[in-house]
Amino acid sequence: MKKFLLVTFLFGMAVVALSATVFGSPYATDLISYSSTLTGSSLYNDPNAVIGAPATDFKNTWGSAATAHVKLVEPAYNVGLDGSKLITTLNNGQYIVAGFDHQVMNDPNNPFGLDFLVFGNAFYTGSGSVSDASNMSTYMLSGGSSFNGAGFFENVVVSVSQGPAYEGQDQSQWTWYAYSNGPYGDNAYPTHAYEWDQAQYDATGNGWTTNLMDFTKPVDPDVFGALLGQTGVSAADAIEAYQGSGGGTGFDLDDLYLLYGVELDWIQYIKVEGISGYSGGEIDAFSDVAPVPIPGAIWLLGTGVMCLIGIRRRNNL
Repeated sequence: MKKFLLVTFLFGMAVVALSATVFGSPYATDLISYSSTLTGSSLYNDPNAVIGAPATDFKNTWGSAATAHVKLVEPAYNVGLDGSKLITTLNNGQYIVAGFDHQVMNDPNNPFGLDFLVFGNAFYTGSGSVSDASNMSTYMLSGGSSFNGAGFFENVVVSVSQGPAYEGQDQSQWTWYAYSNGPYGDNAYPTHAYEWDQAQYDATGNGWTTNLMDFTKPVDPDVFGALLGQTGVSAADAIEAYQGSGGGTGFDLDDLYLLYGVELDWIQYIKVEGISGYSGGEIDAFSDVAPVPIPGAIWLLGTGVMCLIGIRRRNNL
């Protein structure tokens, strides 16, 4: 009995180590505050649109198809398949504050050291058709030495906070840390919802699978200079370079030390603000980056399962 309890405990600890965010949503769940000018009455004026997961499909009423997938060359716009609003536009001076249902940790096990992602409706430009029936291997990206040369991006400033320093502290007194010099929201990397299968396209004329990309996995920051900033790159090449990521601009909490000399172990609230010089950036969602599983925890999980099986077998003899 003692062995069984020990193995059960080790098994539970391994599951906790592997799945720290299983018990909470990886996306922002709470709308804390927003500008009074965001009334929610028009298509892109509802702050509630930034809560939850990024958009994956939308009604393409202005194109030839009735619906479309969100992809790195065709961003979310109009409304979702259920008629829901998908994105919120932030003009100069407008803001939204959203919160997670858990602390977003400054985790060294996160891919590329990035801790959270901000999704907008940026997209790469190029030549060819972007409909769901198009061949992503023949849609050629514009390329260029900067993101603005390779696509359509509208910056919004992102700030983070741990929230109230004590129970009941007014939100106006929270301490905020802004990424004032970037990275910016509604910029790199454009949201991409589904996996692309070139062989499937060649065989059927539809290369889109039903497998969603990972919205908690950032794109490798080196991808732009190494591939996406070059000419002669197709949309299919870019999708492959995402390596299963669903895109989004990545933010590292360690960067705040360079700006403010502060070391934050975690944050729970994100503010996005429209800034001068841009016609209005769009925000779709926020996500907590999932850490790479710790090898020791994987070994512990496997060992615990095998021990549990062995004990149960002996008890059944």
